[in-house]
Amino acid sequence: MWQYYQPAPTEFERVEAPEPEPDSLEDGEVIIRFRAGAICGSDIPKFLGHIDPDHPDTGCPGAPLHEVVGTVEATRAPGFEIGRRVVGFISGSRGLSEVISTAASMLVAVDDRLGDIEATMVQPLSTVLSTFSYCSDVRGRRVAVLGLGPLGLLFTHVAKSMGAAHVVGVDRVDRSDVAERFGIDEFVHRDVRSWSRELDPADAPDMIIEAIGHRQEHLADAVEAIADSGQLVLFGLPEDHYVFPMRRFFRKNLSLWGGTTRDWKRFMPEAQEYVLAHPRLPKDYITTVFPLDDVAEAFQCYATPKRGRLKVALTPPAEAANRGPGTTDQSNQ
Repeated sequence: MWQYYQPAPTEFERVEAPEPEPDSLEDGEVIIRFRAGAICGSDIPKFLGHIDPDHPDTGCPGAPLHEVVGTVEATRAPGFEIGRRVVGFISGSRGLSEVISTAASMLVAVDDRLGDIEATMVQPLSTVLSTFSYCSDVRGRRVAVLGLGPLGLLFTHVAKSMGAAHVVGVDRVDRSDVAERFGIDEFVHRDVRSWSRELDPADAPDMIIEAIGHRQEHLADAVEAIADSGQLVLFGLPEDHYVFPMRRFFRKNLSLWGGTTRDWKRFMPEAQEYVLAHPRLPKDYITTVFPLDDVAEAFQCYATPKRGRLKVALTPPAEAANRGPGTTDQSNQ
């Protein structure tokens, strides 16, 4: 089978590798054949050569890709019959492989109403729904999302659909072209620190969702900006240790929540139902598609955010002859 790995940061090499054997499956596992995938922001540090201490997959065969749609070819998991399309989180982030062995507990069967590329958004959306499930009710509240990459925009979309009174999105990349479609009432085209320091206290959000990651100053800025008794949600992947304005946090009577998803069996189906209920969402969310022949270019593209570009999806190498590099997915329009 074909498989991609990184011999060095920002580089990929295609190799031939043995397919996983059905006899190697343990209970609760399946073997799937790659149909489509999508790049996550958490894949980019690995692409650049950084080691994630929680998931040290950098440089491993098939890494880094965990958002994958595939067809079940072998199974030891009830409810996942051979031939069924599935979508979800790939164990070890080793989704850049033609055939993949993975845990079925983080997969869901794809509804026939969704195409392969459309279905790739189910997994990231499930993390957003999971996060909102343990947050305070957003109905009638002011919500701000820091960072309007693809996941940040899913947060604004879901917040508005759940009844948030006013949704603010903050990003240095101009997202004014998609703000309305993703439920944003007020788009702030500037850096987080400037916004937080110049914010009128009367406009302070009741909830702030940090969807950038890796930068401790963004969390400190959120503490400054949020209303008293507000809720901070740390979703963007953090570093191990942060210097934090604890006294200010304490005096404002704030709460802080992390954004790790645990109950995939609940939120993957809920995410798929959300996509089906909002049929325009995949068309707005997935803007660019590359064949895996151009996988390095695809990752570079996703690592360089710009106006008009959101989620980057991937198709098998066999489709390269029918697509130019980085073409918009016409089936998703």
